[in-house]
Amino acid sequence: MTSAAPLAPHESARLSALEQTVRDGLRDFRRTGQALSEIRDNGFYRASYDSFEAYLQDRWGFTPPQASRLIDASDVARVLDPLGIQPKNEAQARSYRAAARIITELEPEQQRVVARLVETAAPGTQPGPDHEDDAPWDVPAAEVRIMASVVKKLQPDALVHHPDSGDEVPFDTLSNPERFEVIRTHVDQKTQAYREKQEAKASAPPPEKINWADWCLNTAATSLGHGQRLEISVEPDGSGAARAVARIVDGATGEVLAAGAGAVTLKKAVLNLAAETR
Repeated sequence: MTSAAPLAPHESARLSALEQTVRDGLRDFRRTGQALSEIRDNGFYRASYDSFEAYLQDRWGFTPPQASRLIDASDVARVLDPLGIQPKNEAQARSYRAAARIITELEPEQQRVVARLVETAAPGTQPGPDHEDDAPWDVPAAEVRIMASVVKKLQPDALVHHPDSGDEVPFDTLSNPERFEVIRTHVDQKTQAYREKQEAKASAPPPEKINWADWCLNTAATSLGHGQRLEISVEPDGSGAARAVARIVDGATGEVLAAGAGAVTLKKAVLNLAAETR
């Protein structure tokens, strides 16, 4: 600790208010993250601590990674708020980090388009003039990222298909309603492709688990013919590293009967051979 850099009266007052926010809002990641961010960015810790890290540990029992996660989640939530998306906790907020990063790169008008896409995609009844207190919309993080990516990609000179005629035209020649229709079509296509990929991944059988050492012994005992042998060799690859190769060899002729791709570990080399022999 040090007292070499005293705070001005208005800084001390602000620090007290921020620390009260942290104290009262430890269960509210938004308020806590925002307060910690302001304390860090303005150096309000400097009156008693040499570093922000020392302040975190001594004052709140936080590690720097814990504080960084809170601040990061708070920043993400601030970006999402105009979209009507309100993460319920720190982990959920950080799952939107990739989407939020793209959104911050967009122009204000583009951000409003993303907000409208979110409103269109949100499940349930959309809020109207008499539904200001409706629950926050729940649109998956990956799908918000797709929306933001499409909006960012469709620059004014991009060639798109006219929503009515199907003719290829520059994006900036369309009216605003036509532009939104084109954007929504692109988003729908990419979202559907993403969902199909996720469904295929979920329904795919789990990969076969092989104990590579047992596989070597079992293969040698049950599958090798007379005079054949299973070899694992490790050789330098010329870059200062080494690669392992597993192969089945005819002991009499030296002919390589089967070989897996080289790998940086013995396990991976054997699994590559197992895949080759299957």
